[in-house]
Amino acid sequence: MLAFAVIGGIGLLLLIVSMTLGELVDFFDGIISTTAVGAAATLFGAAGAIVLLNDGPLFLAYSAGTVLGVIAIVGVALLARKLASISDAQPHEVIGLLGVATTDINDIVGKVQLDHPDEINQRLVFSTSPIVKGTPIAVVAIVEDRIRVASTSELNGF
Repeated sequence: MLAFAVIGGIGLLLLIVSMTLGELVDFFDGIISTTAVGAAATLFGAAGAIVLLNDGPLFLAYSAGTVLGVIAIVGVALLARKLASISDAQPHEVIGLLGVATTDINDIVGKVQLDHPDEINQRLVFSTSPIVKGTPIAVVAIVEDRIRVASTSELNGF
């Protein structure tokens, strides 16, 4: 029982270190990383302790711990690859994108939802003329670190 508690505690410590300091070790495309090893050790220790606390045999504790540890390593590696592929998305041009105002927009701030597959979050924008919520908009410029929009009716001359 003590061995499972110590291994689980070390795994938890590795998880905390990887969350606060980042990955210290990362081999084989995330399969052997601080997060993966920490998750595997934590699940190994927890599974073994649970089996022993319920009066299970020692071989079952090691077997359950090993199976859950392997599942943790594979799961963390797959999730790391998936997140890496998401973050490798190619940048796209914002000027010219269409969308809709999700709040009232003024010369200081407003929010829009742009029509593009990579635009899943609302963007903070501003406009030289007031735009009411629900109005179709188009991105017309990037000014320093801000995005300027205009209503599509204003662009069409209506």
